[in-house]
Amino acid sequence: MNILYLCDEYPPGKHGGIGTYVRLIARQMVKLGHNVIVAGLYGPGYGGANEFNDEGVTVYRFRRGFNFRFLSDETSLRSRIGTKLLKDSGLMERDIKKSLAIYKEKLEQLIIEYQIDLIEMPDYNDYIRFCSTFVPFPALSVPVVVKMNGSMTYFAKEANLQVPAHVVKMEQTILNLAAAVSSASRYTADKSSVYLSYNKAIEVLYNGIKTDLSARNVPKNLKQVIFTGTLVAKKGIYQLAKAWNIVNKSMPGARLLVLGKGSQQKVIAHLTDQAKVSVRFMGHVSTGELYDHLAASAISVFPSYAEAFALAPLEAMACGTAVINSNRTSGPELIDHEINGLLINPDDIDQIAKAILYLLNNPVDCAELAKAGNEKVKEQFEIGKVAAKTIQFYKKVLNGVN
Repeated sequence: MNILYLCDEYPPGKHGGIGTYVRLIARQMVKLGHNVIVAGLYGPGYGGANEFNDEGVTVYRFRRGFNFRFLSDETSLRSRIGTKLLKDSGLMERDIKKSLAIYKEKLEQLIIEYQIDLIEMPDYNDYIRFCSTFVPFPALSVPVVVKMNGSMTYFAKEANLQVPAHVVKMEQTILNLAAAVSSASRYTADKSSVYLSYNKAIEVLYNGIKTDLSARNVPKNLKQVIFTGTLVAKKGIYQLAKAWNIVNKSMPGARLLVLGKGSQQKVIAHLTDQAKVSVRFMGHVSTGELYDHLAASAISVFPSYAEAFALAPLEAMACGTAVINSNRTSGPELIDHEINGLLINPDDIDQIAKAILYLLNNPVDCAELAKAGNEKVKEQFEIGKVAAKTIQFYKKVLNGVN
């Protein structure tokens, strides 16, 4: 099968769960004997090569017209001001419309050149957040399946926030034009179908990872706790910081590693002076370094408020680290409480702290949860098994069964 994945955050470079998922599934499809192309429309200043080969996957990065490097760091004041001026003036949207038209031409060329059978794209498309009016994603000449990993509408509605009507319409149009839709979790499928008024069947295809990670040659620190993810409120990092103050007071020798892009100062603001010295911020790191830090940690904590199906807890389980996960959204689809991990309410600071302290003080139980978590991820979420199920889904779509 000749498959084209659309992705505007394919590594290397700063990426989130969609970029991680697409690279994993694309590489695995190549191993299964399929021809795989990845193409994306990249925002300002992303950097990297325009075309490269990644373990047999041919990757194309097409650029929007406004590819100014000073806009790449969205946390900087200069970038925020520049982006706002371009958006408010309408210049950003005009550039997006022009870039999408060129992008469609490039994709159609790839479809012909590589005899593409099927395209998969995510429900989240980055350009939408810069639009002030309805700017639809272009229709393409081969069947397109959409993978739900959390649209703008989904995450906004989960946070009880208003969503601009044109954003909802754009994301509805992407679903309605799809030949079929899959989802990274049952929770996301059910909620997105309501939020976006989508009444057709949605296939649940959990995200997967490489699971042969636990044998990394790094010593495990039984007093080390780790968080990996973007440093924003919806990931629960501020709640973890508040809980860490309690942990630190009870066990000053414990250490917390925080890995991920975002404002470290906003996290530090929630820490006591005493707790600050026990927290180390690592920023955005390479995949190999990430896995080494996970394998070296006894406990990982993910008190997230909203996920489609988070890869971070899967990675921790695969690295042999005990997982404390949110009981919100798709959390219970991954963790069976007190069997292969612990579930906590991200709003309950004391509960988060108690869960961390329990595992720190009970290393045997901690190790047993880590082992059970590792076994579950290998059994249910190994990328080879996920890819095989995904191919079955693609074949059903192409045969008109879905």
